[in-house]
Amino acid sequence: MTKRASMNNNTPSALEVARRVNWYTPPDEVTANPPLFIAQIMARGGAREITWMRRNFSIERQRSAYVSAPSGLFSRRCWAYWGLMLFDDPDAKPYPARFPDTPADQLPPWPGF
Repeated sequence: MTKRASMNNNTPSALEVARRVNWYTPPDEVTANPPLFIAQIMARGGAREITWMRRNFSIERQRSAYVSAPSGLFSRRCWAYWGLMLFDDPDAKPYPARFPDTPADQLPPWPGF
């Protein structure tokens, strides 16, 4: 067996990746919404899932998933990291607000708000 063939045997399938990044929705439903699936990989994936994503989705699709991600999915740190990786700018897009119409003094005291 060649080195390349053995590497392919270790490559996860889309459904395996979906199970790892979203444990509360059936994997076939997760993969049916590629922008959300990509955003979930960015927010929750480890090195293996991110490597799989980078190989299977174009940079344009990754950027699109990033800018359309729902609020609450990414941590601030993760959001800045992907802004830097995809756009060379950690402030490429403002962090999505979970409560966009709530005055700052009325936000919950939890981190990330």
